[in-house]
Amino acid sequence: MTTLFLNVGNTRVAVGEGLPGTPEFQVEYFPTEHFLEQWAPPCRELTSWRAYGACVVPPIARALDAQFPGGFHWISPQDFPQLDLSLYPPGRLGADRLANLAAAQALAPGEAVMVVDCGTALNSVCLSPQGKFLGGVILPGRETALASLGRNTAQLPEFAVSAAHDFNPLGTDSETAIRNGVDLGILGAVEKIVRSTRETAAMAQCRLWFTGGDAPFFVEYLPRELQAELPPLPLTLYGISLAAKP
Repeated sequence: MTTLFLNVGNTRVAVGEGLPGTPEFQVEYFPTEHFLEQWAPPCRELTSWRAYGACVVPPIARALDAQFPGGFHWISPQDFPQLDLSLYPPGRLGADRLANLAAAQALAPGEAVMVVDCGTALNSVCLSPQGKFLGGVILPGRETALASLGRNTAQLPEFAVSAAHDFNPLGTDSETAIRNGVDLGILGAVEKIVRSTRETAAMAQCRLWFTGGDAPFFVEYLPRELQAELPPLPLTLYGISLAAKP
């Protein structure tokens, strides 16, 4: 039987086939808004495949459940009894954040880990060495910040995220000023969040992992002393895959 792992985000959907960390593991990406029309399972017969997923776009989960009854298992806290989620309101933790916590615990047992997921929204989750979720933050990601300026102002244009960075605080045109303002601002915000998190007793010596589509940007440009790293596996998909293990 083919096993699939889906991470349904606000901007894109990652579909993994095989087990994360093995040579056979492959990931395909789809724009979220076109996912239902572009993606198809290996075959129509539900006896030949099973999917495990984290979804932050409920209409997509409902549509897939209606089209493939019983084909999808959407992860929940019940899949990860080893995690202590007692500090968070029941049923309110996003499935992507839950998957990141489960993956961090599995990959760094007995360690404090801070995971920063960099997508449409940028969020952090903090796990104590004892496996307790201590909380985190949520703020707009780079693409969201860029888009909001274009959509909510009368004269500022909207720009997409660029691979080019010069971090010039003296921009002499709108595009340079906007891009560098967003990039410098979000780097400063994330640095402050990390340093503030490490000022707490439980997270003073935490690992710092960045995941999500924008993770390489932060790992490259944050101060080196923060020791920001990419995790050894695609973190969210790996966390989802843990729900498939007996």
